[in-house]
Amino acid sequence: MSRELHSPSEEIIAQTDIASLAQQFVLNLFNQKNDARLVFRTYRQAMEIVKMVNNLAQANGSTEMEWETAALAAWFSNAGYLFDYQNPEPKSMELAEKFFAAHHFLPERKAQIIATLRGFFNDQSLRTTEGQLLSDAVNAVYFGSAFFENSPLMRLEQELVLNRHFGKEEWEQFQLQQLLNMRFFTSHAKLTHEPIVANHILTLKERIDKRKDSIGAQGEKKFQGFKRRLSPGAQTFFRTSYRTHINLSAIADNKAHIMISVNAILISVMISVITYRNMTETNPAVLMPVVIFLVTGLSSLIFAVLAARPKVTSLINDSTPIDDAKRNLMFFGNFVSLKAERYEELLDEMFKDSDLLYGNMARDLHNLGKVLDRKYKFLSISYNIFMVGFVATVLLFLVVLFT
Repeated sequence: MSRELHSPSEEIIAQTDIASLAQQFVLNLFNQKNDARLVFRTYRQAMEIVKMVNNLAQANGSTEMEWETAALAAWFSNAGYLFDYQNPEPKSMELAEKFFAAHHFLPERKAQIIATLRGFFNDQSLRTTEGQLLSDAVNAVYFGSAFFENSPLMRLEQELVLNRHFGKEEWEQFQLQQLLNMRFFTSHAKLTHEPIVANHILTLKERIDKRKDSIGAQGEKKFQGFKRRLSPGAQTFFRTSYRTHINLSAIADNKAHIMISVNAILISVMISVITYRNMTETNPAVLMPVVIFLVTGLSSLIFAVLAARPKVTSLINDSTPIDDAKRNLMFFGNFVSLKAERYEELLDEMFKDSDLLYGNMARDLHNLGKVLDRKYKFLSISYNIFMVGFVATVLLFLVVLFT
């Protein structure tokens, strides 16, 4: 490195042969890999980190060797991301080793630069001045005055490379945690860049708190609106109606089970009577009332089974337009045909609109009523057939008995 350091305002390219060679080496790497997904960790950012190392070194009065070590390590701080985004350290170390070995750099100097780079990746930068310079330079570039300008690029890079998608609030929480975990070591960085980071933390905290307050206010407003729409009388109506539907459904099922059991037993008895040869041979006419009861009992049994048989009616599926699907969510026959993700999406839509939720409850009651109507119709037919068949069987049996 030259003995004279450039001023912070000057663009720094390279000041010695080794610096120029390192710059060219890294430039070639970015050209060869050319990963368009890396929109944040770029060659330009590597240049900015080297510039920041120079600024901090000059401001803190660092020695030429300390500056040179930190600057050369800085060239390789982003290189590993070209090959392994989630674990860049091994490749960055390998590239640095390869570069310095190819140019016969002094072994002790090479070891010092490699150690600085390793300390940076392992969060052990506090141990050496060179490590502090590199760490502060990277943090100043990442989280300095251009933090909010570069934030969308950092987020996009995470989505493109890691397929990691953030919601707006989730991303702000992630950034806030990054800022809270970050620290500066050198005097100039603490005086110049630490206040900038503190303002970023304050800005993000205010944004997050404001959004929470806004969401809370909107939720309370919607909840109050729904409470106003659902008066105490309406709430009592829905509560009583649901309870009544459940009780009526249980009563219908019990009555159907009674009819199924009675008919099954009597049909078994009638079949035994028919197979009793002495009775049928002595008085064949007795078969007539038995056959009538078998026919009517079987018909009654069938309608009782139809009343108790579960039937799921589905009005919507995954291909149903969202405007139609979200209007019929509460009835179990509808939502069971949806995928879980689709069901959650529709529930979110419903909970955002109190009118839609109110309409869903009303339609659910109507659908439950239709199910009950079907049950009681079949049940009524079953009991009527049983009554008529039983009476006809008894009367015909008496006629046969006394003639």
